Amino acid sequence: MAQSTVQGVPARIPKGSATVKIFFYTSIFYLLASMVLGLVVALKSVNPEFLTSNRFLQEYFTYGRLRPTHTNTALIGWLTSVYFGVMYYGVPALCKRQLWSEKIGMFTAVLWNINYIAGAISILAGYQTGVEYAELPLLFDIVVVICVGLTFWNLIQTTRHRQEKILYVSMWYWLGSILNLAIVYIIGNLPVAWIGSGSIQMGYYYFYLHNIIGLWFTVVGVGTIYYLLPKLVQRPIYSHKLSLIGFWMIVAFYSWNGPHHLVNGPIPVWLMKAGIIPSILLLIPVWSVLANIIGTMKGVWYKVSQNLALKFLITGALFYGLACIQGPFQSLMGPHAILHFTYWTVGHAHMPLFGGFSFVAFSAVYYMLPRLTYRHIYSRALMNWHYWLSVIGFLIFAFAMWTAGIIQGFEWMDGKQLGSAFLQMLESLHIFLISRAVGGSLMFLGQIAFAWNVWRSVKAGQLVTADDPILVSR
Repeated sequence: MAQSTVQGVPARIPKGSATVKIFFYTSIFYLLASMVLGLVVALKSVNPEFLTSNRFLQEYFTYGRLRPTHTNTALIGWLTSVYFGVMYYGVPALCKRQLWSEKIGMFTAVLWNINYIAGAISILAGYQTGVEYAELPLLFDIVVVICVGLTFWNLIQTTRHRQEKILYVSMWYWLGSILNLAIVYIIGNLPVAWIGSGSIQMGYYYFYLHNIIGLWFTVVGVGTIYYLLPKLVQRPIYSHKLSLIGFWMIVAFYSWNGPHHLVNGPIPVWLMKAGIIPSILLLIPVWSVLANIIGTMKGVWYKVSQNLALKFLITGALFYGLACIQGPFQSLMGPHAILHFTYWTVGHAHMPLFGGFSFVAFSAVYYMLPRLTYRHIYSRALMNWHYWLSVIGFLIFAFAMWTAGIIQGFEWMDGKQLGSAFLQMLESLHIFLISRAVGGSLMFLGQIAFAWNVWRSVKAGQLVTADDPILVSR
């Protein structure tokens, strides 16, 4: 890892990990790509004739190819890549040493990106498994697991040779999350022939569908909150013990939540209850996170208006909390009977992934990038545009989907599932699909502001001085 070249900066302070930079920069490319794909899907929902002018568009720009490419690019391309970058930055910082092997890290980053780009192209070409969030063909899954294994080995070796004796709570979350990712991804991507068919297969895959969010994005995202919050408010976390309680509660309860997606479906009632009860118990770790944030912020809430990275972080934590209240509610048999298979689930799925952990990732990039490049963020105004376009766009998107889902559910319960009544119900939802496209457009504009700000920060951001505060805390 290259050493600092800024005059007056101690030589022990690293210039910045190339591994982190690769993951950060490529993740932003995937963020924009996923936004474009999602916006095209939203526009085709408004006008199915959109992008159907020739045979090529008709074959490759269908919903069945665009939607899984969008979700995989958002989850694997954007979120997983950016959080790999966060861990490759944060683990060495908390261990007070450099990354164990920068060469392995760079090899992992390059292999990861080559593999995902090829995998995304294969999905667009029609080669996919058909399993939600796990559409990548087996060959690409194997490379994903190899990259996850290399990352875990690199980070665990960095931890093993650390100079800091105490393991801060973020280390627990980050190392636990990468181990969770390996286990969940392997289980969720086993070939269909090995599992069986029907409800057995669905129960198996819903373990993956729910826990790629619960045991990977949730754990790594909460660990990032615990890393950033004390640094952004310049005070220690309220309760280290409470944070560890939350960690073990997530491990204990989250893995059981898959069956709540099949409530009122063709599975035994006891299995439905086995999914509902842990879903409700998840309020314990969620509250431990929120209580820790509230306790840490006591007396310094005014800093949210002054520090935009902190504003992104607190907003992300708020959306995470709301998503985890919404989840247990809709897992109950009554609400689930109305809301399942409707547009409601589209709004709900985007709240933790975009409103929650993407906002936390934005905060991480804004905090870490100046410490990687020794250049300040280029424009505070662009940060504000990024924040407000993302928040307003997401709220328009989400409320449109939630409202449409409630209407759908009650209309279906009234028997409007076939014939002209079904078509009439669909026509009544058209305004909500337009609203989704409007909200998605604002979200996309926000990410353009984000990407441009990052680009300009790297190329033209103000250079830090030797006495700059960012050199004190990594």
